[in-house]
Amino acid sequence: MTAEYSGKQTKCTEDQLSENTVEYIAFLTRSEHRFHVLTLLADGANSREDLRDRLNVARVTLSRILGDLADRELICRRNADRSYELTSFGEAVHRDLVRLQETITVGQTYPKLISRLPTDWFDFDLRCLANGEHVHGESQDPLAAARVIANAIKGGSSCESLVGTFTSLPMYGHEQAIRNGTDSEVHVIFDSNVTETMLEDESLHTKWREIESQTGSTVYFSLDEPVPCTVDLVDGETVFFTVARDQETGFDIISCSHPDVIAWADRVLDEYRDRAVPLAERTLDVDG
Repeated sequence: MTAEYSGKQTKCTEDQLSENTVEYIAFLTRSEHRFHVLTLLADGANSREDLRDRLNVARVTLSRILGDLADRELICRRNADRSYELTSFGEAVHRDLVRLQETITVGQTYPKLISRLPTDWFDFDLRCLANGEHVHGESQDPLAAARVIANAIKGGSSCESLVGTFTSLPMYGHEQAIRNGTDSEVHVIFDSNVTETMLEDESLHTKWREIESQTGSTVYFSLDEPVPCTVDLVDGETVFFTVARDQETGFDIISCSHPDVIAWADRVLDEYRDRAVPLAERTLDVDG
């Protein structure tokens, strides 16, 4: 005889499974000590005495913690020396909890900025930004962060930029570097919106033409599509992400030197450069 199951019964089972999962996660995150034990055991087996010394808890408290974790098959006790170690399931759970913790850390590091970052565009793990810096995030000067990039360009040997949020300070920083005799390699790709500004604003138009005349090379390029934020890769070592503020003047900038972020920026800049044309060609189109 074959049993039949209705869709409603299946849905209840799924709901119950979801509730159990939430309760399981809550069990681990409610107690700092439980997570700490998993972290200690992730580095290798520990005896009960070592765990108690490192946690600085009473024996009865440690016994309860170890019992709870063992009941859920997250840890086990080795027969040989009676020390505790993570089960394979415990290793997987701890690894995912660390990932969650690091992702939350990114949100806490950039609390008013994280929702404006084009995370869908970033082909790297968001956790890579955990060790980055919100450049002058507390400054009352709306252009303080932009000056950091301008100074980095002025003092650096190379800069590759994809510009979707425009500020003129990096351009003036590059001009100053040329005047100082700095032999820096700079390539700037403007998206469609910034391209329009560079062609229509007379002073900016004059400025970028002067820079290209002084360097004797094509510095500025143009795309016929928008990009979600500005990406600057300075000296192949530091990436700056620039996004416009929602209701205030100025920009928010994150600097990051994580290898995965640098690799992503390098690849994206190459891809967009292949699709771009020299900005001077857009001028010919306008004049024509």
